[in-house]
Formats: sequence, structure tokens, C-alpha cells
Amino acid sequence: MNDDLFHHGGAIDLAAKRYGIALDQWLDLSTGINPLPYDIGDIPVEYWQRLPLARDLEQVLGAAEQYYGIPVSGHIVCAPGTQALIQLLPFVLAAKMPIKKVAVFGPTYGEHAPAWQRAGMFTTEIQTTAQIRQHVIAHLQMMPTNADAKASLEASGWQSPHDNPALASAIDDHDVFVIVNPNNPDGGVTDAKTLYDFANHLQDRGKYLILDEAFADTCPENTLCGHIAELENTVILRSFGKFFGLAGMRVGFAVGAPALIADLADRLGPWSVPGPALHIATQALADKNWQQKTRENLHHQANWLDEQVLRATGTGAKLLGGTDLLRLYAWPGLPALQQHLAQRGIWVRGFAHAPTWLRFGLPGTQANMDRLATALADFQMLG
Repeated sequence: MNDDLFHHGGAIDLAAKRYGIALDQWLDLSTGINPLPYDIGDIPVEYWQRLPLARDLEQVLGAAEQYYGIPVSGHIVCAPGTQALIQLLPFVLAAKMPIKKVAVFGPTYGEHAPAWQRAGMFTTEIQTTAQIRQHVIAHLQMMPTNADAKASLEASGWQSPHDNPALASAIDDHDVFVIVNPNNPDGGVTDAKTLYDFANHLQDRGKYLILDEAFADTCPENTLCGHIAELENTVILRSFGKFFGLAGMRVGFAVGAPALIADLADRLGPWSVPGPALHIATQALADKNWQQKTRENLHHQANWLDEQVLRATGTGAKLLGGTDLLRLYAWPGLPALQQHLAQRGIWVRGFAHAPTWLRFGLPGTQANMDRLATALADFQMLG
């Protein structure tokens, strides 16, 4: 197994090379990006000709504050994608407080742990199922044992590259905690009230919570953005590209205490986000009608995808979880399904440490839905 193909979704060029199918012939379902993007319309040429104005940045921040429900100004910064923030944040926090150990709740997005390690912090990846993760966050004094967490995760098909840490000591031993909510790839969601209590618990002890809400657009009721004025030790990361289907624009936001936000903005420097991207994001964040219709459509497609995959596997596949932008299934026969789809130019996400897992993005158009349904039906007949 070529690990490069499974490190992230979107490695469609590598898949094209491996299977000998031209790049433009692929249907890429390996990411959690909305396949029906926001219509960018005609962008005035002035946004291409000049450097972004202060007004452009103010407008996108105002639109983002409204969209994310941030009650007061000064708590948000715009960056060239959340990945840039993930890599910068450890250095910004390290300049403000001594950080020795960071806990990342996983399995999750693979760039969080390396970012803290690059900054010289010891990083513990707490590998659990979605259910145990929620239990840990909600019941700090009633944590499962290390053995319980490991057994539960392995039962789902994950082959941990290292042992799980002792969960009971995690809160006392670590300075920063990273949680992705909803989580990628299992879609596990912790409700806002539970996360709010957890954030306060950490804040009372001088610890930080980094909350990655990259997939929260489809369940906005679970965001903590509306409480950020009370949570001085919480930093929330928000992705623009996934829900709006414009990942190539490289726009993301960090929400946090004003001093930390100002520090991030200073380190990002002037003009870090191009003017055309600021213009498009401002429009999209304010377009409530498009947002509501998109949430309804994504939810419908996610349910349709579940039906198709379960039918194709003879109900053998189990839905481990997901959001309305991605679905995660487990079944010993899924590696064969991935090969079957890849030979037909359809790419889905596999996992090096969970060979029985497959993650599907949504097909989007009716033509893509028909193409996927046909490929899945062929697999069912072969079985």
C-alpha cells in the first residue's frame, strides 16, 4: 500500500498514475468538500489588479462574524486556509505560555499532531472511538481505561500505530487539547454544552482547547463561536472551502481571544488572503438562501449514499459515522470495493491504519450519482 495515497483525501493525481486513467476522467470522492460549489459569479477586475484593501478584509470579517454567530468584534482573523493556522498556532501559543504536552483526540485530521511536534511539543494522540471521545469530554472524572479505549477502537477496524495513552491522566498531564468537532473521519459530534463545560474546565486550570470546526457548517448548532467572549483559552478554527466547495480559494478563520487573534493577524502579515478570495467569501458567507438549500441537499445526498453503499455490500458494510459532507464505512470487503471503484475511475479515501475503512465524499451532480450507483451495482453483482 502506497501511504501517499492514503495520507489525505484528494490524491487524485497519484491515483491516476497508479491506475493508468487520465486525470480528467476521475470522479474524486476522497475528500469532504462540497461537490456543488458556491457560484463565484463575475469578479470585478479590480480585485485582481490591486492589493486587498483594508475595507475588503473588514467586510469579510463582518460577514464571518454574522455567519459564525460571533457576538462581538475583534475575535476573528482571516487566513489563507485553516492549514496555515494549524501550522502557525503552536508557535503563537508557545510565545504566550509554557507548553510541554499536547493531546490530540483521534483518529482525526492528520496535520494537527505534526504541527505541534514541529514546534517542539510532546504530542499524545488519544486514539478512541467517537463514543469514548464524547464520554471523555463529558465525564472527566469517569474516564474509560486505556484498555477499554484500545479494545473499542480495534473492534471498529483501526490498527493503532502505537498504544493509547492512559486516558485518566490526560487532563492533568497535558497543557493543550485538540478536538475536531464534528470529527474527521468518523463524524463524531460533541454537543456545544458539553464542549463549553470542557473548555471552562480547561480554562480554570490554565490549559487551552483548540477546537477544529472544519465540518461544523452542516450542524451549526454545535459551534462554540457564540461563546468565544467567555472562553479566553479556546481557539476555534473554521474552514470556508469545505462547505462552500471552494477549497482552492484557501480561506479559513480562527476565532479566539482578541490578543491572540491580533498576534495571529500580525504573524500572517498584510495581504495574506487574495482580494478575489475575500470578495467571494464575503458574498458566500452572507448568502443565507444558498446555505439553507445546500444543507438540505447535502443531507439528502448523504442519506442516498448510505443506501447505495449498504445495498452494494449486501448490508455487510457498517456506517461508522460521518457528516453531511463525508461518510465512513467499515467492512472487511471494502478494500475490494475500493479497487473496484478505482478501476472505474472513482476514488474514495482509504486509511493506512484501518484497511477495512473507506470514507466517501458526495458525488454532487446527477450524472456523478448515476455513475457511482452503476459502479456500486456492478460490485453487488460480482459479489
